[in-house]
Amino acid sequence: MKNSFLIITAMALISAFAIQSCDRSSNQMERAETSAIEAERDVDIASSELQSEIRTYRLEAADNVQENNRSIADIKMEIQNVDIDERDMHTERVEELERTNRDLKRQIDNYSQSTKDNWNEFKSEFRSAMDDLENSLNDFFATSTTATN
Repeated sequence: MKNSFLIITAMALISAFAIQSCDRSSNQMERAETSAIEAERDVDIASSELQSEIRTYRLEAADNVQENNRSIADIKMEIQNVDIDERDMHTERVEELERTNRDLKRQIDNYSQSTKDNWNEFKSEFRSAMDDLENSLNDFFATSTTATN
């Protein structure tokens, strides 16, 4: 009887440890699930923020493209007042600047979201190209008169 009591007690202790171990595993599993859900939510938030940033940047870029189109139209009007030889040279340069402006618009319109690092790299390259174009438009006649002299 004493042996039976010891065996039953030992089995009860083993069962208690096993149940407690299962509870710990269950709690760990719940914490892991919670962490996974929070991580997924963080990824969704970051993705949403990136989409918002891209959308805002596209609007700003569209404004820049429109401003460049206005500058190009102004330049076209001004080159009508120069002699025919200069007009031909200016017309070629304007067409090149128009192509660049269209290409930049196409690039920003066709950009597909990837990682934040890729976006930052694209944005930097795009901004540099846009700045170059804007400088070329602003300096159009200054560069042209220097080139012809």
